[in-house]
Amino acid sequence: MSDDAGTAVSAIAASLDALTVRHEAVASLDRALADIVAAAHTVTVAALQRLDTIGAEIEDAVAHQDLLALDTPAGAHEFQRFLLAKHRDIIAVVNDAAAQGDTKAAQVRGLLAGYQDSSGPAAKS
Repeated sequence: MSDDAGTAVSAIAASLDALTVRHEAVASLDRALADIVAAAHTVTVAALQRLDTIGAEIEDAVAHQDLLALDTPAGAHEFQRFLLAKHRDIIAVVNDAAAQGDTKAAQVRGLLAGYQDSSGPAAKS
């Protein structure tokens, strides 16, 4: 009976060790995921702020169009160049945010295998 109890205690200790290792692996993955999500949030907020700034610049130009001499060919051309520049700025902000979003998505996909590996045999069946 003593051997059975010793074997049971050893099995429980081995299971506890395995659970501890899995818990530490999942905790590490969770920290990495939190970092990725926080970075993605920062990128999104920065992009939105930049878009808000561009929008305010356009609204300001429209509100003060009387100062731009839009009734002259040169004034109209200058305003057109301004709007094209703002259009390029918008595209750059969106493309940059999308590229960074793709990078963050790839990082999250990379974590998925770690979560699957650490989930144990019961979750894999």
